[in-house]
Amino acid sequence: MISEEKLNEMYEAVGISKEDLYYGLRKMGKDLLKKKDKERWTPERPTTGYCYVVCQVIYHCLKPNDCEVFCKKMEDGGNHYFIKLKSSGMIIDLTADQFDYELDYSKNCSKPRRWLKEITKRGKVLACCLGLEPKT
Repeated sequence: MISEEKLNEMYEAVGISKEDLYYGLRKMGKDLLKKKDKERWTPERPTTGYCYVVCQVIYHCLKPNDCEVFCKKMEDGGNHYFIKLKSSGMIIDLTADQFDYELDYSKNCSKPRRWLKEITKRGKVLACCLGLEPKT
């Protein structure tokens, strides 16, 4: 599992609080998730299944000129999305705490073939919960 210290550094780097993100994700709940993620989502781990949406908010609202989006192929065949800051090379994965193990970002990662130029409905809902507006 990712250390609290490392996770806090990521939150600080993008200028959002963990409490605010958790509040927004809990407000969204599991209804906006895919079936397999709905089964795993809990209020105690509200980041579960929301990696794509959280990346959208960071990319479109918080750091639009400093983000590269990456996708990690997971062992279960699913995808996990995270951000790499161009300016520092720092990995930003505010949803890493959904896993009981630490992710290896050096393996099975690539830029997604397709990334949305505009924020999705789910991304807009989370941005609204956080009081943010898309900049792109």
